[in-house]
Amino acid sequence: MPYLRQPSFLEYLSEHERQRLGQICPPRALEPGEFLYRDGDPCHSLIILIEGQVKLLKVASGGQDRIVYVAGGGDLLGINFLAQEATHTNTAICLSRVVICPVEKSQVVQVSNELPNVALRLAQVLADRVSQLEGQLEVSATPAAYRLGRAFAWLAQRFSVPDFSAWRDLPMELKQEDLAAMCGTTRVTVTNTLGELRNLGLVEGTRGRYRVNLKALERWLEGFEEID
Repeated sequence: MPYLRQPSFLEYLSEHERQRLGQICPPRALEPGEFLYRDGDPCHSLIILIEGQVKLLKVASGGQDRIVYVAGGGDLLGINFLAQEATHTNTAICLSRVVICPVEKSQVVQVSNELPNVALRLAQVLADRVSQLEGQLEVSATPAAYRLGRAFAWLAQRFSVPDFSAWRDLPMELKQEDLAAMCGTTRVTVTNTLGELRNLGLVEGTRGRYRVNLKALERWLEGFEEID
């Protein structure tokens, strides 16, 4: 399924490569609510997200924010940083405490020379990201219930910690406005659709904190696709 978790950039690297990358490009931390960057800001570095979650926003045609992605540990931001006069094409806001490793343009040659595998894995992760975006386009016209269920399934796969329970806690605060922006719908629709998913025993929680019955939700999504 297209929402299943993909390996992160850091998972492709050895312990030595991760440590040396951190020495060349020292990490820094940001707090919840802080901006990593805003749409239109100059893009001077590739940002490797080491830990935490960041929501990426675009302003839709109606003037409202649209969440285009929720980035987590191992994801890459600012991937167009090598382009001449590059700028950020979205706004990035921390959903939790975040640790990043920024790779400046001036550090790229050193990283490539000392850690050639890093450049290879970078290309691989960017190719995976293109596939994810294509998958998002495929579901843009599907019913709101499917889009919301798919979003919850992807978030649970990507960010929750597996245990012996059927339920997965989402380790970030997502308001109904965020979910609406992520699914390309309205807050009212999300409120109604959340009620449907709760009644089906697929989702629990409110006020930004949610848990997902992942296996049951996956089966429900598969049934939805078969009907379609």
